[in-house]
Amino acid sequence: MNRGLLLLAFAWVVALVATLGSLYYSEVRLFLPCELCWYQRIFMYPQAVLLGLALWRQDLAVWPYSLALSLVGAGFSTLHLLEQRFPDLFTLACKPPVPCNVEYIPQFPIPLQALMAFILIALSMGLLAREARQRG
Repeated sequence: MNRGLLLLAFAWVVALVATLGSLYYSEVRLFLPCELCWYQRIFMYPQAVLLGLALWRQDLAVWPYSLALSLVGAGFSTLHLLEQRFPDLFTLACKPPVPCNVEYIPQFPIPLQALMAFILIALSMGLLAREARQRG
């Protein structure tokens, strides 16, 4: 397996674990997702399918789409972390019934987990883009 496919496989595994972890939190642990959680899901869930399909087809040209989704998702994760840390600064970000400043896992906040996944995928896609330019 070449380096590009390894990067793609790594990014897919990260997206798949993040997606399944998110579903575990909401469906098994019964953590209610807030509005910002939903936005992060919007930018992560499709990547589990997109990157999996690209890996299956060995399509390394997927990187711009995944990179864009990851960067926007990382922005929402960052906003969510700031909302949890400084709830008075972002009064419009979340509304009841589930406020965004609730921390279900204070030791390792869920938005931090999402941010780490988005960063890992974005870095993988950046390296994949470099691979594509060198081959190009």
